[in-house]
Amino acid sequence: MSIVRILAISGSLRAASLNSALLRAVAGLAPTDVRVELFTELGNLPLFNPDLEITDLPPVADFHARLVKADGVIIASPEYAHGVTGVMKNALDWMVGSEAFVNKPVALLNASSRATIAQASLKETLTVMSAQVVEAASITLPIIGSNLDELGIAAHPSISTSIREALRAFHTEIVNLQNSKTHTLYGIKNCDTVKKARNWLDQNGIAYRFHDFRSDGLTPELLQHFADHLDWNKLLNRSSTSWRQLSTEQQSDLTQEKAMQLMLTTPTLIKRPVLESGDKLMLGFKAENYQTELL
Repeated sequence: MSIVRILAISGSLRAASLNSALLRAVAGLAPTDVRVELFTELGNLPLFNPDLEITDLPPVADFHARLVKADGVIIASPEYAHGVTGVMKNALDWMVGSEAFVNKPVALLNASSRATIAQASLKETLTVMSAQVVEAASITLPIIGSNLDELGIAAHPSISTSIREALRAFHTEIVNLQNSKTHTLYGIKNCDTVKKARNWLDQNGIAYRFHDFRSDGLTPELLQHFADHLDWNKLLNRSSTSWRQLSTEQQSDLTQEKAMQLMLTTPTLIKRPVLESGDKLMLGFKAENYQTELL
């Protein structure tokens, strides 16, 4: 039996935090094929400084490593003054620009029905970081004002049932993503080359997830993920209509930074499709290459 490993993060440092108690109850209610690890070092992360690298600071490097290792992440964070807590936002800021949350399944638990603004903000931040927020596993529970501790939460009939159902939904989504995450096709729906790639994948019975740059967006993190695996000179399609529509000034004196900004602003400049297969990225479509790599 394959074990799904989940990292649970509370956005509160209070010893009596309801969100932390909720996550401890979640860990206790997890089925045998799910392991929930509580991350308790949020308060040890230094203030975010973009001049520093993740590897420069052991607490940040450890947090990053745990996120990368986890199959999924559960976050329960309170709302302070209509906002996400400082420690929670600080932790996420450290991970911006890394691959930690790219395509990572995330479930958001809410211990208060009144905490809607912070929850929406947290979801927005994670979406921008290219995380996969699993709606079926993201639930609001009536914990605040209930006087329930972690044992009471775990023993409460309706609350514990909701948690178990959310965990089952999260487990299912994680497994489905694991089965298909080795094949994620990025591009634009009406692109002829993308259509050829999709037809090839369909005809060969290969399950994949399609990410359309126009409808699903392109984040700086996802583009950097591409650049980390592919030559940016090849990623930038100088044969495209979008390239020909650029000004001479935009086309000249290209550096990686300038090219990345151009592609981020105009995703149709990216050569298509980009196929992510496990830890490998393939650029463009040639049937013989797909045949060699995927079959």
